[in-house]
Amino acid sequence: MAEMKKIIYKEADERLMVGMFRETSFSNAGQVWQDFFQGDTFEKLNRLSDVKCCDDIDENDGIGFMYNFSDKQNFNIIIGDFVQINAKIPEGLFAKHIPKGLIAHVQIEGDNIADILDSAYLMIAEAIEKSGGAIDYENFYWCEVYTRQRYSEPLQRGEKVIIDYLMPVKKSNWT
Repeated sequence: MAEMKKIIYKEADERLMVGMFRETSFSNAGQVWQDFFQGDTFEKLNRLSDVKCCDDIDENDGIGFMYNFSDKQNFNIIIGDFVQINAKIPEGLFAKHIPKGLIAHVQIEGDNIADILDSAYLMIAEAIEKSGGAIDYENFYWCEVYTRQRYSEPLQRGEKVIIDYLMPVKKSNWT
């Protein structure tokens, strides 16, 4: 059973999401991640290490940035990392501009990735609503950050894992 460990609201700076682009669905997303690790995208991203950004994103082994949901199952995904807005993008990588704005940064823990993925959206949506906020569907994206400290290293040790989520929100009833 997954459990929400932390939710904070903060202003995120403008940035670029850079990586491998695909149109996919939830049922095929695992294959997209395999393609990412088997291809040369990871190597190309390492060339951007001096322009990777964002003090609010911990060291990670991959970020899945999902957007442009055509329905509840199908969407566009970029698997990669955030870089500075003026970074030169290597050939073969896709870049998407992410405007600055208010986001929810959520950490969800579970025994395995499936437990987390199965319940993450509902848990996050409910927590945002209970706090008086609202998901910003006009600028909606769903971002999964697989940090080294909270995901990759515990996974290797056979421990519970945490996935960090980022999602745009707007103030609703916050005081």
